[in-house]
Amino acid sequence: MSGKLITDYSFHYFGVMDNAMQSLPVGNGDIGANVWLTDDGKIHFLISKSNAWSELSRLLKVAHIELSILPSPFIGGAQFCLNIADGVLDVFNGNNRLKIYADAFAPCVRVILNTEQPVKVSAKLINYRNQVIDPNSDFSNYFMSGSNCGIVESADIITATKKGGVAQIHRNEQSCYEFSLKNQHMDAYLGREKDPLLGLTFGVGLYSNDMIAEGECLISKNVTQINTSFFVESKYTNNVTEFIDALDLLCERYGFATEKGYATHVQSWRNFWGKSYIFVSGDEQAESITRAFLYQRYLTRCADRGNAPIKFNGSLFTADKMQGYSENYDARRWGAPYWFQNTRIPYWYLLYMGDYESMLPFFDTYLNMMPIAKSRCENYFGHDGILIPETVSHFGLYANANYGFVNENGVRECNSGRALRRGEPCNGFIRYHYNGMLELSYMMLKYLELSGDISRKEQMLLFIEKTLLFFDRHFDKNNGKLVMNPVSALETWQMCVNDAPNIAGLKAVCEKLNSMQSLYPSLKAVLDSILPAIPNLPFEESKDGAVLAPCEIKILKQTNNSENPELYAVFPFELYGLNKDGLDVARRTYNRRVNRHKGGWSQDPVDAALLGLEDEAVAHLIRQSAMKDARAIFPAFFGPNFDETPDQDHGGMTSLCLIFMLLQTNGKDYTAFPVWPKKWNVRFRLPLKNGVYICGEQVDGKRIVREEHV
Repeated sequence: MSGKLITDYSFHYFGVMDNAMQSLPVGNGDIGANVWLTDDGKIHFLISKSNAWSELSRLLKVAHIELSILPSPFIGGAQFCLNIADGVLDVFNGNNRLKIYADAFAPCVRVILNTEQPVKVSAKLINYRNQVIDPNSDFSNYFMSGSNCGIVESADIITATKKGGVAQIHRNEQSCYEFSLKNQHMDAYLGREKDPLLGLTFGVGLYSNDMIAEGECLISKNVTQINTSFFVESKYTNNVTEFIDALDLLCERYGFATEKGYATHVQSWRNFWGKSYIFVSGDEQAESITRAFLYQRYLTRCADRGNAPIKFNGSLFTADKMQGYSENYDARRWGAPYWFQNTRIPYWYLLYMGDYESMLPFFDTYLNMMPIAKSRCENYFGHDGILIPETVSHFGLYANANYGFVNENGVRECNSGRALRRGEPCNGFIRYHYNGMLELSYMMLKYLELSGDISRKEQMLLFIEKTLLFFDRHFDKNNGKLVMNPVSALETWQMCVNDAPNIAGLKAVCEKLNSMQSLYPSLKAVLDSILPAIPNLPFEESKDGAVLAPCEIKILKQTNNSENPELYAVFPFELYGLNKDGLDVARRTYNRRVNRHKGGWSQDPVDAALLGLEDEAVAHLIRQSAMKDARAIFPAFFGPNFDETPDQDHGGMTSLCLIFMLLQTNGKDYTAFPVWPKKWNVRFRLPLKNGVYICGEQVDGKRIVREEHV
């Protein structure tokens, strides 16, 4: 075996970049930066933050910063070394060196420049949001609010700070929140919670003891060293002055880069890489798989500890320009909402890598939606429970473009359909799509089982209780069994009866609850009510024998998307798989599946690994590891698939496939190397449960496995 370490997988590049899509990423979990060099020798930074929400609930970039060096040692190109082991990007030409990192312990991007000869340096804010933006200009980017709400996104301002910095600031003086509540027949909820957008202010402050503020820039005299920090904040303020003070306080508190601070930053990354890892070797395909896995792991770590979940459609590192607005980098395919089927995938990956603390922003976002989700359920249907839509804003409302707008004839419609009933979204893709609540409930139970963290146990169990109550109260029963009608089998079969994902989810959640001790009375009561009422999974006959079916009855006969909902019984709900009953049925179902995709959110790689189909899993892994966006330089900028580059679903599914090929576990028992080919050597450390890791190694076909307790 090669015995390579994480330090052997730095990404190297020489030259310049044509555009932001060719940038290299740095991040600290909450703050990110796309960094690139143009042929004029200027270094560009596209700064992002996990909760920089606009008036229309879009996640905006915080700023575009241009670093100019005169004379520039980087004209004609430079060496780039993205050291993922340390979370540091080095740009250099001879002894001229630029060190860039998003500080693991401070809310800023650190930039340290050293040159051979004296140079003049400026760090300039490029305010591409210097005008009001009309949401009618680009529908896809305004998928939360759409048009018709009378709210626009305000212009940013650039101003000096009291402590010698220069700042770019966006402040939400308006909000689509009240309009959205009224548009979605939720008027009664007004005043129950603080407006999540109004008064939210975000921006960046540029500071340096080696430079002075001048207009939109920090500028230096002739120097050979610059130490500067870009501090980023997002918070509610009463005015812009308060926010400027907040930026100054960040600079006072965290200061500038020091050798000690840099060493602490590096050590935090090294600790992260030592916790769980996979290294594959043996041929170039194996090396490609390792690089794809490690670079995706790096990219996930750059965005996994913010104030909101990772955006599946590009994370913090989207780099396309917005249609109709020159140099505006706020474009994001599929717009502002969180789509649960997509958002979940990076978090299953984090769970099985043992990055438990990184899952908390995801859980907290959905747990915080419970009050509005409960009110929605009562308001729309008159019964207890919660209803969290498949596509949802970070504060729990439908995307208005999905719920629809009332036209001049009094009919509510959107571009994909109409709805006449109150509480029914116009978008048929999500109209009866309820499975996300069950999958999240199951993920919470897995988290409680594997992580050892019970800090949110009470909230999670309440979420699960209210989810089960929705299904128990929302549907009738016939001969003691639920008749879920109408529902959708994901987005593919949009109107059906007793869909496989909901049945599998109910079974998985209720069986895991039933194995727990001392459930509180109200949860035990709903469990006792719904457990015996869960319908059997639907089957149908094939020429080779019985296979799982997507639903019991198809009301609408045509499909409208290309998922395989019948295989949700394999993943995420784990009813079928290796060492489980019905493996032959599940394998036949997989082999007979209609929809076969290459990349993106497709579950084919994970299903193949969980079903022990080695050749299939290997083929998926090889192909997906190489599916970088042709426009990009960094190998983990996967895409374009169904979603935005860098596609977090593609990276997550590829990583999950690799994990399940090496280790499959229920938290107690485990199987090592369940689907691993003899041709590749491998070394891995993966979690069994909190405090217990499985360490495995295969060298020339010989395998060693041991448990490690920490």
